[in-house]
Amino acid sequence: MGTAYEQTSPYIPSTDAGFRDWLNNFSTLISADPGKYGLDASDAAVIAGHNAAYAAAYVPVQSAATRTSSLVTQKDAIKASAIASCRVYAQQIKANGGVTNEDKSALGLHINDPTPTPIPQPSTAPLLMIQAAFSGEHVIRYSDETTPNSRRKPYGAIQLQINRTVDVGANPDPTVSTLVGLYTKQPVTVEADPVDSGKTATYFGRWVTRTGLFGPWSLPVAMTIAFGGPVEQGLELPTGGTPAEAEFKGKIAA
Repeated sequence: MGTAYEQTSPYIPSTDAGFRDWLNNFSTLISADPGKYGLDASDAAVIAGHNAAYAAAYVPVQSAATRTSSLVTQKDAIKASAIASCRVYAQQIKANGGVTNEDKSALGLHINDPTPTPIPQPSTAPLLMIQAAFSGEHVIRYSDETTPNSRRKPYGAIQLQINRTVDVGANPDPTVSTLVGLYTKQPVTVEADPVDSGKTATYFGRWVTRTGLFGPWSLPVAMTIAFGGPVEQGLELPTGGTPAEAEFKGKIAA
């Protein structure tokens, strides 16, 4: 399995002012010496044209006295065109081995790290919630313990591993659990065997990275397995945990 690495942030600023400054620097340096970057005068002229057009469109939308919706739309269109064009030139320059890293950096381009930092093992645990129970099925949702109100996985995690024990009562020991599956989307529906009707399913989860690194196990959450018509199913909530976990469990109980 290959190694995954942390990605750098976008090299072209997203803000209007940031992009204006980036584009002006990009154009000025290339216009001064196109050959240094593997380009020619016609390339520099194209970039300079984008720079002049965006600078002209940028100014009037900065003042409430001159700003209109049509001018904003025009500015955004000019910006989008400039970004698309300059990104092609930027990637061409970045891939050119004849251009020094110093000159690439001066243009505002990212230089690939020769010793990339691997994505670390997850340090947080998921929070599991049994959202619903049907005949022979439990429906599970999850979040991270640090962001209980978000569905986003923590940095580096690409999927959730869910394990389960099935016993006469809740079993809080994940070391004796068996794999249910690996999931990237929710909710997760887990089916039970009819022979286990009346027993308790206890679920555990942990985050998994692309390279197969595992985070810590979650707190267990358990519910009775039932089949047939409407029946009472007991939800067992673990005690203790962090304030975020307590808040999450309060929402489940509600």
